[in-house]
Amino acid sequence: MSIREFAQALRTTQGQHILASVLEGPEQGQRLLLCEGAPVWPPKPEGLLARNLPALAGCGASSLLTLEGVRVFVEKFGGTPRLVLCGGGHVAESVVRLAVMLGLPVTGLEERPDYADALRRAGAETVLCGPYAETLARVEGSAETYFVVATRAHAFDVECLTEICKKRSAYVGMLGSRSRAALVRRQLTEAGADPVRVEGLHAPIGLAIGGQTAPEIALSILAEIVQLKNSRQQTEGFPPALLNALDACAGQETPPVLVTIVSRHGSTPREVGAKMLMLPDGKCVGSVGGGIMEYRIQQLASKMQAGEAAPCQLAEYSASAQEDDAALAACGGSMKVFLQLLKEEKSDEA
Repeated sequence: MSIREFAQALRTTQGQHILASVLEGPEQGQRLLLCEGAPVWPPKPEGLLARNLPALAGCGASSLLTLEGVRVFVEKFGGTPRLVLCGGGHVAESVVRLAVMLGLPVTGLEERPDYADALRRAGAETVLCGPYAETLARVEGSAETYFVVATRAHAFDVECLTEICKKRSAYVGMLGSRSRAALVRRQLTEAGADPVRVEGLHAPIGLAIGGQTAPEIALSILAEIVQLKNSRQQTEGFPPALLNALDACAGQETPPVLVTIVSRHGSTPREVGAKMLMLPDGKCVGSVGGGIMEYRIQQLASKMQAGEAAPCQLAEYSASAQEDDAALAACGGSMKVFLQLLKEEKSDEA
């Protein structure tokens, strides 16, 4: 596979993704990435996965499928979640810092240059400085975009929300009191905004934890966003840290190994779709559970990198196994993981 092209396809497509991976047979290790039901990588799919596009596109949740007698792991996830933050005050700065800690990329919008600089210092990935309506026109919404409105004035809140209600979103929240929220809802409805979108506005924003300080309020906001994000029946996909690590591995002599949980039973630390990338230097990004189980997986991945094991492996770890393998699942559950050595494919022009 082309590591760089795969990571780029994930970054540049917004919407519902499905990644199909062949777990066995002569096409073991072949993958196909769909976005909104259409193939995006590779652009011209072939073989088993191409022949079964309707079945893959119609999957309602991540699961193991059997296609033409071959097991295929179908993983359903959204695009990379991101936060779009309107405003640059103390609460906004705290929201950026906490979002960065959670691995959530932030696009900050602020009219005042000094406050825009504060968002940059706090860690915002992108900062757009200018009138809110103009900068929001440059922001594309998606099913994985979380909008937070925390401007300095009521008029700016309405200006931002008027534009945001025209965009796709996973979440829209506004900082303010209940009376302010009621006034904003009324003004948006009178201005012709979609009543369903207006009713879905999270205002007052955040979970009710009694936050008083800027960091505490930011915590309540991010807690609400994380609660909503994690309530969806889909996997975590490819977090930004893992995508960045994939990019860094492109072109290196020793390929990385991607480990994905494809099924689980009973109690396990991580869910189906959780991933770990073992880098050429032996370090890991992400986790599939930690402890002795993860250590054994790392040992297998190391053998794959050294050419001492097959480049694709479907391994099972179960509490019912014999001897020391039984200790791998002290939590009492079992899981199957798929390990793939991500070798770079040479192009036809090479």
